[in-house]
Amino acid sequence: MELSLPEVPSSGFRWLCRLPRGVHLVDDEYRGQDGGEQGHPIRGQVVTGAGPPGAGGVRRLAFGIVDAGRLPLHADLIRPWEQAPRRTLTFVLSAAPNE
Repeated sequence: MELSLPEVPSSGFRWLCRLPRGVHLVDDEYRGQDGGEQGHPIRGQVVTGAGPPGAGGVRRLAFGIVDAGRLPLHADLIRPWEQAPRRTLTFVLSAAPNE
């Protein structure tokens, strides 16, 4: 399962997810506005296509799901040094057993 969320890195805000049991993060990547292929790692993440200063892009998060059922996933748009998120999105994943 993948989520693509708008993000402006120069604002200091970043999407962080609170995951339920049975869901794990597989990939975390920021793709700039121009979508270029000049990637470089930052804290274990891949950053591609920086674009002009202050421009936004998309945070792409990929998840593996190992449990069946209704699984709530919360995405917080937050600055790491602040207590409260600016925005929280909640998604409910419905996963069925794959036999």
